Amino acid sequence: MNGTLNNMVGMICNVLYMQLNNCGTSCNLLKCWKWDITQLITRQLQMQAKYAVLILNRPITQNQEFITSLWNNALVRVTVDGGTNRWDKFLKELPDSEQNTIKLPDLITGDFDSISQDILQKYTKSCKVVHTPDQNYTDFSKALMELQKHCDQQELEIEDVVTICQSSGRLDQILGNIQTLFLAKEKTLLRPNTRLYIMTDDAVSWLLCPGHHIISIPEPTRLHKRAWCSLVPIGATCTNMTTSGLKWNLDDEPLRFGELVSTSNTFDGSEKVTVKCSNTVLWSMRVPSLTDAHYVRSESNPNP
Repeated sequence: MNGTLNNMVGMICNVLYMQLNNCGTSCNLLKCWKWDITQLITRQLQMQAKYAVLILNRPITQNQEFITSLWNNALVRVTVDGGTNRWDKFLKELPDSEQNTIKLPDLITGDFDSISQDILQKYTKSCKVVHTPDQNYTDFSKALMELQKHCDQQELEIEDVVTICQSSGRLDQILGNIQTLFLAKEKTLLRPNTRLYIMTDDAVSWLLCPGHHIISIPEPTRLHKRAWCSLVPIGATCTNMTTSGLKWNLDDEPLRFGELVSTSNTFDGSEKVTVKCSNTVLWSMRVPSLTDAHYVRSESNPNP
């Protein structure tokens, strides 16, 4: 009788898992998440996604076609302080015929210590500008707060926030960006179910909170000859980590600096990676389509 009851409970849990586990959002009952960035990185699917894009003050290195598509299809477009200079430079490098097709920022924000006055005046005429001088938070963190205020005022529901930044330059600023990923959850800078990603060159990173995660791996990513991914404990030891779908999987092992940290890992060819973690970790993976024009063309014409 006990065996039958256990089987029934297991079946019910599996059904609840499938029904409640929405992409990138937590199941309060089971603490499970599913992640799939396909809509964000595929031009034909971006119009179906409800997302915002932020431009931080670092060079924009992704493919021009990808960035213009990501920008124009976003529900909300934000440039953050000196990121406005970077965006203006990016626009000037586009062919003249394309520059007029690019939508204006919906919001420009920051403490304005790095934006040029000429650029600020240029965009003030036609864009919403919010000065955020508070030095207790970075411009990135404050931009997320202003983004949420803007969405509330406009009655917009966004599911994802894609932040264009960089993994080069000042190490303290790179760590500050990761800190903002934590603050977004801990301080509720965004609504709890909003997914926050940082995009650096040809990589995408986000936090995996304690629980069970299923990450869909795009085919160009998992089959690329130089594919890579990583699981890095940030701020605290991850006492228990179990994975599947990786070349070097973990089996209920700890991750901590000074001992094991899963960098330069890769995929075993599976369509999905599963991660069970006791503590928050930073997941990163290479997405070659962000910078490789070949993949951009392949996506736009899958049957050449």
